[in-house]
Amino acid sequence: MNILTDGLPEHVLVGGKKYKINSDFRVSVLFEEMIQDKNITEEQQLFIEELMNIPEFEGDHEKASLLAKYNSGLALYYPVIPEDLEGAISQMLWFYQCGKTEEQKQSGKGKKQSQIYSFTYDADYIYAAFLEQYGKDLNSAHLHWWKFTAMFSGLKEDCLISKIMGYRAADTAGMDKEQKKFYKKMKEIYKLPGNISEEDRALEAEVTQALLNGGDLSHLLN
Repeated sequence: MNILTDGLPEHVLVGGKKYKINSDFRVSVLFEEMIQDKNITEEQQLFIEELMNIPEFEGDHEKASLLAKYNSGLALYYPVIPEDLEGAISQMLWFYQCGKTEEQKQSGKGKKQSQIYSFTYDADYIYAAFLEQYGKDLNSAHLHWWKFTAMFSGLKEDCLISKIMGYRAADTAGMDKEQKKFYKKMKEIYKLPGNISEEDRALEAEVTQALLNGGDLSHLLN
């Protein structure tokens, strides 16, 4: 499906019936956060326990956990959840992936990258970027998810969140010693959360201010 010629979908077909799908970007942001969250809700745990009794899922807790989260996602995306749950999940994922298959999403990118942004952790950076580049206040904007992802992908390289994602994604193979040292430090400063200390957060804030103001980073990176 082509965003330029086919428009922005507000409905999906499940079992031959047309269903409204919640297209606002916030819904898909919440869905992505839920998928990336390692925590499991009580409702999801009960669903997992039911799945583990099915031979197909026996011993595959990771697969069962993912399906439990997909099941939770149905309530986010569908005002009326279709009876065909398998079809509903399939169409939900099609919408979330902006009509692209995993192969299409990865084409031209080389090997699959690790996570380089978090809508939760990087919320301030993303908010500021949309406001600066597009004049869009994401707190009040009404944006279709597909439009949001296109705009997110189109953020300029000199935008702070783009720089941060660039640091996280950087392949240091082939770099000289000083470049490797720089990128290693920046990756460390802007790492996505596991257990990040207050000192790490303070250093990140200091480096961020230097980046925003065009300051010298050398004394911060030693």
